[in-house]
Amino acid sequence: MKAQEIVGKVRNLPPVSQAALRLVTMLDQPAISNDEIVEVLKCDNVLTAKLLRACNSPFFGLEEPVASVDQAVFLLGHQQILHIVLTLAFGGAMSVAMPQHALEAEDLWRHSVTAAQAAESVLAEGLDVKAEPSVAFTVGLLHDLGKLVMSLALTTEQLAEIRARVALAGMSRSEAEQDVVGTDHAEVGGELLRLWRLPETLVEGVRWHHQPQLGPPAGLSVVAHVANVVAHRARADTGAGQGSAHVTEEVRQRFQLDESRLGAMVTRLRDQFEEIEHLMHLG
Repeated sequence: MKAQEIVGKVRNLPPVSQAALRLVTMLDQPAISNDEIVEVLKCDNVLTAKLLRACNSPFFGLEEPVASVDQAVFLLGHQQILHIVLTLAFGGAMSVAMPQHALEAEDLWRHSVTAAQAAESVLAEGLDVKAEPSVAFTVGLLHDLGKLVMSLALTTEQLAEIRARVALAGMSRSEAEQDVVGTDHAEVGGELLRLWRLPETLVEGVRWHHQPQLGPPAGLSVVAHVANVVAHRARADTGAGQGSAHVTEEVRQRFQLDESRLGAMVTRLRDQFEEIEHLMHLG
């Protein structure tokens, strides 16, 4: 089965805000301005209302209530606003109930938000990948979207067979998916982003996050790949992560990612858990 066929079967994903999709297409601009962000957000009253409610939550501890998008951007900065907006925009689509409990929606969403934060940290580590921090955050947020699509599109028997091959045959999730249906969640996720007309850099990052493209130049898939591993390891001691997650040998050698360096990333990410939990439950 091809990725396009699987995406075509899913009709019940909640719609994603057109304003948010437009904003994503602007993220790779090196100097996206506050005014540009404000103008896009003003096109979506619902998203604006959710943003203002989120900004006025006790978590941010602002001394005065935020009454407008302009004020929110001014007080919190456009980087924080983008985090909130992207999480609000895609949270509905990625938190839907999943049939047969093939995946727990909250676990998938928690991993996605954790990977989004990890992706920015990975980029800051000085990896030789050119990308804006908000683009890195977005690819981390969306990298496993294909898992949700497959959970909604595949039969109960196919999902059970995938789980069995992971549990009993020691296959990775991607290997099991390829074996059972002929494609994997990375390719399916990339196809959905292409359907949404998101930038090709994001499509590439999601599509190849298990087989990162080293270039030159290295692609955004490297950031998504390492962020996925770091996010899994950070959650490993909570029972919600995969402690054995590892980067490919090619990525390890190219970017000198030894266990000490990866461990430091994991530790820094755990320090952000409070913010991650807050982002998870926005809206």
